[in-house]
Amino acid sequence: MKSKSTNKKSQKKKIVITTLAVGAAGILGYFGWQYYKKKKAANKEPDADISFKRKTVADPIPVITDTPVYQPIIKPKLKPKPRPVYDNPYVDVTPASKDGFPLKRGSKGDKVRAMQEMLIAKFGKQILPRYGADGDFGPEMSAALKKLKMPPSIDESTYNVLMQGHKVTSTSLAQQIFAAASKGDFTGTINLLKQLKNKDDYRTTSDEFKNYRLGGGVRQTLVNGLLNTFTKEDQKQAIRFEFLRMGLQFDGNKWSLSGFDGVSIVTIEPATVWVNSSETIQVPAKMVLGNEVSKRLDYTLFENNGKHFLVQTKSIQSL
Repeated sequence: MKSKSTNKKSQKKKIVITTLAVGAAGILGYFGWQYYKKKKAANKEPDADISFKRKTVADPIPVITDTPVYQPIIKPKLKPKPRPVYDNPYVDVTPASKDGFPLKRGSKGDKVRAMQEMLIAKFGKQILPRYGADGDFGPEMSAALKKLKMPPSIDESTYNVLMQGHKVTSTSLAQQIFAAASKGDFTGTINLLKQLKNKDDYRTTSDEFKNYRLGGGVRQTLVNGLLNTFTKEDQKQAIRFEFLRMGLQFDGNKWSLSGFDGVSIVTIEPATVWVNSSETIQVPAKMVLGNEVSKRLDYTLFENNGKHFLVQTKSIQSL
């Protein structure tokens, strides 16, 4: 009886142990599975600290490989503004001729001829034996100047010194001026007038000129004949200035060799003329203003056509 109960107890213990073993295996298996899952998850995803640290790292600055090329802004060239052209009636705008100063090898014209005539008159025909006074500054003229120890190029001042005391052939000039005016040659006429240096030259030339009739009209003085022939205002003003340079005077209506009351004044630079205490006008250089009346401090009072004006004395000179 005893052995049977012992067997039963032994069997019960085996069942209990087996149950515990199975339960333990189940528990271990469960925890092992959970551990495996965590381990696998850890291999796939970083932990929170690592993930946070990566998120706080600043993104790298992108490198721009397609950098635009700098293109400078090229401004279009502006056309220069034309300088204002002042209407100066006393400036001769005719083309330069070979008769202008300085007289040198290759120059031609009346100044050269006048100088050759002067050389012949002073030193005889042998100074220019071949061509004489032909108006051409050629090798013979150059050789004559060298022989006389004169400069090979004659400027206006030297010309005036050399010609001083030599009387201009008035008849010849009168004929040449008449011929040039008859052809309407304004440039030639101006060049011939420049050879008249003073009132005496004008008087003798004009007396000869009155023997000719421009355009078949009446006899005229040199000043009237030329001003009636060349009718453009710029031409008339240039001719007037030549007569003023010779010493003639003009009162606005007529010309005179003996002069009027007062001395004519001309601007030597652009100047301001006072019409009254509050009104002024601007005048160009080489403008004949009128006749001087008096000087007051730095200003000159002058009369023009019965009216009086003021101008700075430094801007004028007497004719």
